[in-house]
Amino acid sequence: MTRNIADFGEVFSSFIKASGRWRDTAPEALLGRWSRFVVDCEQGYPHDAEDYFNDLTSRDSLERALASVELQVFPEMSQLRASVEEIDSRFRALLIPDVFPGIPEELWWARGMVKGGARRFVEDVRREYHIDLIEIE
Repeated sequence: MTRNIADFGEVFSSFIKASGRWRDTAPEALLGRWSRFVVDCEQGYPHDAEDYFNDLTSRDSLERALASVELQVFPEMSQLRASVEEIDSRFRALLIPDVFPGIPEELWWARGMVKGGARRFVEDVRREYHIDLIEIE
């Protein structure tokens, strides 16, 4: 009997879809989404607070995958982990840490808040969360 070795991308996508994410479920798509979000933040996040928190869900999904026992059998996970860590280090540098202390420390990306963004974002965060950020033009 021949056993088919599952393709990493298919298994990864299935795992991410099962967690409730309906788009950008392939490893490279999800990583790309996280990377683009961090670039947006580096340049001054251009959208509103709702979009910001929605965009953060890409990192939540990556964390679930990185912690998944079933995905650890794939050698591709080590490269994915290294890529996430590189992007994470850039994002950490942008954060005011512990802005939301009710969020567990291991979810540091959601517990903190970027230091600045475009006027729309800064005004939205001030109004909704009473947090003062730096306006980046």
